[in-house]
Amino acid sequence: METLNEQFANFSDLGAAVTWSRALLSLGISFLLSFIVAKVYQFSYRGVSYSPAFMQTLVICAMVIAAVMLIIGSNIARAFSLVGALSIIRFRNAVKDPRDVAFIFLVMGVGMACGTGFYLIACILTVITSLVIVGMTVFKFGAVGTIERLVRIQAPATKNFEHIFDDVLRQNSQSFNLLSIERSRMGTEVELLYSLRVKDSFKAEALIESISRLNEQLRVQVLGTMHAIDL
Repeated sequence: METLNEQFANFSDLGAAVTWSRALLSLGISFLLSFIVAKVYQFSYRGVSYSPAFMQTLVICAMVIAAVMLIIGSNIARAFSLVGALSIIRFRNAVKDPRDVAFIFLVMGVGMACGTGFYLIACILTVITSLVIVGMTVFKFGAVGTIERLVRIQAPATKNFEHIFDDVLRQNSQSFNLLSIERSRMGTEVELLYSLRVKDSFKAEALIESISRLNEQLRVQVLGTMHAIDL
């Protein structure tokens, strides 16, 4: 049977393997590397809903994971305890851009490497991955030469209104699809939503002017993005 003093001594030695210098070094390196990752994310982002909070999350996530790895060390009991404690966290915001998930996994890898003392691997992972991301952004890796535009037109309800704008849209795009039709103002107006595939040289002003020639009272809205859109 262990005495009370021996039990307190063992309890106080739980974090003896982690020194102040190692903790500060792990957190400091994870901060610097995740800061680089966050700036690469900012440079390479091409979406329509940029969030500074996500950049801050990347830095915080890397540092927290580094601290968690320091706490766990090689103790299996602590690892299971942390898994149980973290399982109560629920994330209700869906990640719409797959690139955001990739950046989250990247800073997680950086944090795990820093927390376990593999600083060289963390640096190599950050540098090589960042160069790959910058290269793909500069050379537009994965681009197909066309982009998607959404066009919303509000027009008076007339006969055959579904095909009134087909000729104009065909002249200003490579292909188009009618996504939705909605009636408004007691059925006197309709709202048509089109999806257009256009080239990089596409100009929204030219399309709006062409549609306006049909009727100056039409309301035309052009939305553009290179990412998926939830309708």
